[in-house]
Amino acid sequence: MKSSQSGVKLSLVIVSIIILGVSAWFNQANAEDTPSKIQTQSELTIAD
Repeated sequence: MKSSQSGVKLSLVIVSIIILGVSAWFNQANAEDTPSKIQTQSELTIAD
């Protein structure tokens, strides 16, 4: 019984790490996209 409980805990930890990694990757991707959008808007303003 104990071995199955530890397996469930281990799988929950692994799933949590994967979710945190994916959310951190999306946050980094969004942070990298934001300056380029601002730069594009400022370039359009300067071009006008």
